[in-house]
Amino acid sequence: MKSFKNTYITVCLTGLLGFCVSSCTEWLTIYPQDRVVEENFWEDKNDLEGVRYGAYRQMASTLSKLAVWGDLRADAFEENAAVQGNDDLIQTHNRYLDILTGMPDSSMSEFDWAGVYTTINFCNKVLQHGEAVLARDKQFTTGEWIQMQAEITALRALNYFYLIRAFKDVPFTKKVVNKDSEVEAFPLVNQLAVLDSIINDCERVKGKARNRFTNKYDTKGLITNCAIYAMLADMYLWRGSLLEGRHGKSWTETVNGVDVTRNVSDDYNKVIEYADLSLKSLADQNQEERTGSGISTSSLETFNYGLDNCDMIKNTSFETAGSISPKLEAHRSIFYTKNSRESIFELQYDLTDNLKNTIVNSLYGFSNSTHLKVNKDAMDALYSGGITGDGDSGGKWDSRLWVCCQDKLTTSESDDISSSSSAQLGGGSYHCMKWHVKFSSNNFLKMEDSSKQREIKVLRYAGSEYNNWIVYRMTDVMLMKAEALACLGGTANEKEAKAICDAIHRRSYCNYQTTGKLPNEDARTEGTIGNSYGAEKRAKNGYSFKKTMVCVMNERQIELIGEGKRWFDLVRLAERCSYSTNDPEDPREKGVTNGTYGMSAMVDQFLGVGSNSAFATTLINRFKNRYGLYCPIYYMEVKASNGAIEQNPVWNKSKYEQ
Repeated sequence: MKSFKNTYITVCLTGLLGFCVSSCTEWLTIYPQDRVVEENFWEDKNDLEGVRYGAYRQMASTLSKLAVWGDLRADAFEENAAVQGNDDLIQTHNRYLDILTGMPDSSMSEFDWAGVYTTINFCNKVLQHGEAVLARDKQFTTGEWIQMQAEITALRALNYFYLIRAFKDVPFTKKVVNKDSEVEAFPLVNQLAVLDSIINDCERVKGKARNRFTNKYDTKGLITNCAIYAMLADMYLWRGSLLEGRHGKSWTETVNGVDVTRNVSDDYNKVIEYADLSLKSLADQNQEERTGSGISTSSLETFNYGLDNCDMIKNTSFETAGSISPKLEAHRSIFYTKNSRESIFELQYDLTDNLKNTIVNSLYGFSNSTHLKVNKDAMDALYSGGITGDGDSGGKWDSRLWVCCQDKLTTSESDDISSSSSAQLGGGSYHCMKWHVKFSSNNFLKMEDSSKQREIKVLRYAGSEYNNWIVYRMTDVMLMKAEALACLGGTANEKEAKAICDAIHRRSYCNYQTTGKLPNEDARTEGTIGNSYGAEKRAKNGYSFKKTMVCVMNERQIELIGEGKRWFDLVRLAERCSYSTNDPEDPREKGVTNGTYGMSAMVDQFLGVGSNSAFATTLINRFKNRYGLYCPIYYMEVKASNGAIEQNPVWNKSKYEQ
């Protein structure tokens, strides 16, 4: 992305990128007086690249919404009651608490999607004007335009994908909005129709983008073929789940007067196909980086744990039991160094680009302004021996928990967690430190000596405003494949899914005790993982999640905690198991039931864990059906649409709506 910076500054800050889609009529009236006239702007490749980069920058500026939509309502977190600060901070915290406890309101700014539609409009601009620029600029080749067109088509699809996962049905357009007279109220389009469209778009451009760029910032910060394949795997996983929850495993449709049998296994097999293509493309990227002239190389050791194209960064310091300070090479490379060999697509933040990522400090980590802490009861449920349990049944030796579910916190290297002052920092609470651990002289990890079994002694918090945000990375795609295999079922598929989960777990298992088993390896084999979610509730609900699926869900929660994935994972699971003849008809989708069955099953078995168990019934009553899994639409959008946009039927009451 750094190669685009000068282009962005000299071209895009003229005011062209001030165009946006909003519900307010004055959206176009605020821009610099020296803005370039639209008709005279699109002259050459530099103009096109400026808006192209601006689309990525705009998406990066919406992260505070994307992360909240993907994580805030999930089971992994609970309120950090210790939040202190000014009135604005407290008001934000109170809104977050309402959302977390199932009481969102359409007046909350967290549900304002205008920034995402601005990104989409930038993409539409590039796609609209690209052919004309190609004709004008003889230095701009057809091959370059085909690659850029594929990249920006996929970026637009990704932003729509965020919207339908967060809101279900959304306005959908590929039309450019350039001036006030072109603003119109686009109606809601069914989630599945939007998903079909963006899948078709990505299918059309797959393989036509760049495989990599000349520097890692662009290779990881711009959409490549590797990212498009990852997106397709993700989208097909969602479509298979949505269809299964509406029709079951197979059904018959009439197409042009002919009955056609459909099967969700087609979509799940597509997930596996595109996950493999993404992983192969990433492996090729890394191989080219190793051998390419003038390209930076990585000296980190990798290991594939018996899986093709899954060379994960190895924590080599784990091999030496005498190591008191494990280096956690994988964590450092992925989350601190940025743009690692496991990265597929990251939103880029940099001091010189004057774009900050503040959401990782305000949502996660540990400080007086951090809104969330880890729900220890929910994390304990992932291990039959709990996250602090020893031996093969507990999570003590899973190094991801050292940084993602940590209570031994300090602020300086001289502090000792055994002292009363520093012990109060954690306050008995657990915090997700994933984005805040550098393992340097200023941010470190200490362990007790061997007589104390090398338990974590102290971890220092260090906030940063310039963390990249990882949208897709290797293990995420591996677990998409594992989930699809679990959906397909069968002994061979479930064995492969388990092998993927175990490989990811083994990479992070600091094996000081034994060279053999992983924590919960036997539990996975016997299918006892997840039993702490409650057999009584499963019997009452009438739905039993297969052990392999629970295994995949658990591994995704541990591996991807704090990355804006968990709530979307839970919604997808709830949608998938919604097929029931006992539920009422969906209020908007005729011929299918409203998803109450799947919503209740998910809440009972995941949201209603541990300290939240008494709250499960309340959440089910508030969510009502599948629409409760999605966000209310911002009240200003409904108000300004002149009836084109209907409010989510579960969240249809607000103090601002008549």
